[in-house]
Amino acid sequence: MKNRSLCTALALTLAAALVPIAVLAWGVVGHTMINRLAAQGFPASMPPFVRSSDAIAEIATLGPEEDRIKDAGQSWDDDFDPGHYVDIGDDGTILGVVRLDALPKDMAAYGHALAAANTDLFRAGYLPYSIIDGYERVRKDFAIWRVDDYLAVHAGSQPVRDEYSRDRALRETLTLRDIGDWGHFVGDGSQPLHITIHFNGWGNYPNPNNYTTTHIHSFFESQFVNQYAKIDAVRALMPPYPLQAPAHLLSQEEIAAMVGQYLEDTAKAVVPLYELYASNDFANGTPKAVAFTDQQLAHGAAELRNLTALAWEDSINAGFGYPEIPVRDILSGKVVPTAENQTP
Repeated sequence: MKNRSLCTALALTLAAALVPIAVLAWGVVGHTMINRLAAQGFPASMPPFVRSSDAIAEIATLGPEEDRIKDAGQSWDDDFDPGHYVDIGDDGTILGVVRLDALPKDMAAYGHALAAANTDLFRAGYLPYSIIDGYERVRKDFAIWRVDDYLAVHAGSQPVRDEYSRDRALRETLTLRDIGDWGHFVGDGSQPLHITIHFNGWGNYPNPNNYTTTHIHSFFESQFVNQYAKIDAVRALMPPYPLQAPAHLLSQEEIAAMVGQYLEDTAKAVVPLYELYASNDFANGTPKAVAFTDQQLAHGAAELRNLTALAWEDSINAGFGYPEIPVRDILSGKVVPTAENQTP
């Protein structure tokens, strides 16, 4: 099983203990920057608990978390490391069998599709599903919070209101944790070397342009980002938030289409990255190389901001409890959750 992590949890821990945090990069500095900029850009329509200074700090701090917990054990690493990347080939497909504009409905279907290429999701990587699954979880977090927030005020008795108030506080903690952790995978999706078969040098593939086969992954996302990426420059490259309020619960296919488009856009940066390396722009820290890197970080930050805000808007269309009750019906007073199966 290949492990493509370039900063293991042990290395991160030792480095953090021995040197200032600024010397760590896309695993720490880059992911922290992406999460911070995304959270700072959350629109005012989102609840205050995700927009406070403390919330922004927590979301930012959790950006590198999924790298920090690597090397937890062989089972953990073998199962979850492939969630950080996906092997997209020069034809724009995942190993010639899965198109990003037609992602299978779930990881099981994805695995079956990859079997046609005599491989599996653990070899090919499953980053698209790390992002899709994260969206669905955060959307559910927000749906539960909406109900908790409403019933903490409108439930029929003070003990029940108190119960929902306590659950709301817990849900806020969980939601911030889920956004911060999920942000790592969204950030991975903006790093061109995380979404290509050429993930650390061009590799043993047709190479008519003689792109480097040197291991460049660590240099790009660590040394270069640390030295040249500046948060204000990255912020300036983020496009405005596009206001979105879906009228229906977004389907898995609709979510997958957004994620597929995001990864397709990142895939377009793979060849330019190798060209910049070949022309020594990275080695010389030219404005062109810096702008390229800042753009990719901004790409990740904008995507995390947009998807999180969309998950908030989409959560009004979700359900609550089991059996599920539409959140809209609870907030309108049309349906009151029963004590038996709907209270926290």
